Amino acid sequence: MNHKRGLISFSGIDGAGKSTQIKLLAEYLTSKGKKIKTTEEMFGYWLLKPVIGLLRKTTGSLPDGPIKRNKNFFLKLWFIVAFIDIWLSFIFKILPMRSKYDFVIADRFYTDIWANLVYYGYLPNRMFSFSVKLLPKPDAAFMLQVKPKIVLRREEEFPPCYYNEQEKIYADLSDQIDFNIVGANRSPQLVFEEIKEKIENYYGNL
Repeated sequence: MNHKRGLISFSGIDGAGKSTQIKLLAEYLTSKGKKIKTTEEMFGYWLLKPVIGLLRKTTGSLPDGPIKRNKNFFLKLWFIVAFIDIWLSFIFKILPMRSKYDFVIADRFYTDIWANLVYYGYLPNRMFSFSVKLLPKPDAAFMLQVKPKIVLRREEEFPPCYYNEQEKIYADLSDQIDFNIVGANRSPQLVFEEIKEKIENYYGNL
C-alpha cells in the first residue's frame, strides 16, 4: 500500500527500547522532508488526569512512581471510565494533532495503558482480551519484543518479577492486536533496520 501520512505507535515492556527506536525513526522521516510529531500523550489520561492524584491517595500510593496494585473490587471498574476518557482524547485531541503532521509517532499507546491496568488490577483479566480490541487504533502499530533478562541488563527500575509478568501480558496483547512484531533482543541499529523496512513497505516511496 502507498500511504503518505499517519499515526505510528510503539508498544512493549519497559526497557524494550521504544524511545530509542522512535528517535531513530523520527530522524529518518525528518531526513525525508516529513513533518513529525513524537508524543507520549497516548499513554496517559486526558479528562481523568486531575483524578489520578485522588486515585493514588485512595490506594495509598506515592505521589510519583508506580501506583500500588489494586485489590478493591469497585476500583476494578476504573477501566470503564478510562475507556471513555481514551476515546474522547483520541477524537478531540489526537485526531486534530494527526491532521497537522505527516507522521505522529506515539511512545506507547492506549493498548499500553490497558496492559498497565490489567497488571495493576484496575481491569479484570476476563475483560482484557475483549475490551482491548475496542480501543482506538493507529495506522501502523509496532510491538518491540524483548526478554526480561535482556532488559535487566539495560535497567533495573523494577524487580525481575515485574518484567516477567509484563512479558506475559504483552504476549497476550500481541495475540489480540495486529502488531508489527519486531524482536528487540538485538542492537538498536539492527532493530531499526527492520522497522525502517516495514515502514517503507507500508508507506511506499517516502
